[in-house]
Amino acid sequence: MFESEKIKGAILALLSAISISLVYIVSKTVQKTMPTSLFLLWWFFFAGVWASFILYYKRKDFLCYVKTIKKHKLFFIYFTISETYGAFIFFYLIKIINPAVVSFLGSVTPLFVAIIAFFYIGEKLSLREMLGGALSMAGVFFITYASPDVSIFYVFLIMSTVMVYSFNNVLVKKKTKDIPPILITLIRIFFLIIAYLIYNFIKGGIRLPDLREFILLSGGSLLGPILGMLALFTAFKYIKSTEVSLIKNSQPFFVVVFSYIFLGIIISVEQLVAGILITLGISFIVSEKRMGIRAILNRLVKN
Repeated sequence: MFESEKIKGAILALLSAISISLVYIVSKTVQKTMPTSLFLLWWFFFAGVWASFILYYKRKDFLCYVKTIKKHKLFFIYFTISETYGAFIFFYLIKIINPAVVSFLGSVTPLFVAIIAFFYIGEKLSLREMLGGALSMAGVFFITYASPDVSIFYVFLIMSTVMVYSFNNVLVKKKTKDIPPILITLIRIFFLIIAYLIYNFIKGGIRLPDLREFILLSGGSLLGPILGMLALFTAFKYIKSTEVSLIKNSQPFFVVVFSYIFLGIIISVEQLVAGILITLGISFIVSEKRMGIRAILNRLVKN
């Protein structure tokens, strides 16, 4: 039974990596005919449709959710505004840069979580983690050098979103003691719908998706934010967080394959080598026995 559960967890983690990888392809495709701001409006609108079913299922907890929102309003204000920024930059960069490169650069999130732990709670970095961080950052510099379409400014934007998401991951981990994760997810989706609706209304560029865009948006919003995350969270029930993280490191390579199959975008040998360096470095960090990502977050919660 134990072995079968490990296999089940590994399959779920792999399915999550594949599902989220496809989000890169869907968003790149739709943004060829739709501005990023409008894409985000409809992306989160369709995610909101799926989330509405969850909200209906949890309708008995509605009044409790309202009280929780009022009690933690400062957290929700910061979280939703920062996520609005992060989502826009992330998807905009996928639009203008090779999605595989964005995926490789975005995979350094565990390194930033470790750095936050270092400054936030004074957690010392082990030699293994420093080596992993050095390898991954060398990969970042290498992939920037090997990618003519990736300027220093774009790397800065990607790293800023990685920092936002890393800090938010730590913050959400702390807040889940008092706030149900499903409520954080729902508030994020519905706030982003409102934010991008207002933005597009001011710009005067709102239009309905055509049939092709409708299919891609509805399918993609289900595939990534719902099914991909569900598979990821369920995988934690069966295998260790470090094992999930190591399997999730395959995600950029799936983006490479899918970019070639569906978009005809080829990654260079130099970019691939740089991506392998990044992945190897992050694998060093998340496989650290003393200080895996979940261990970092657990220590943050206690402080």
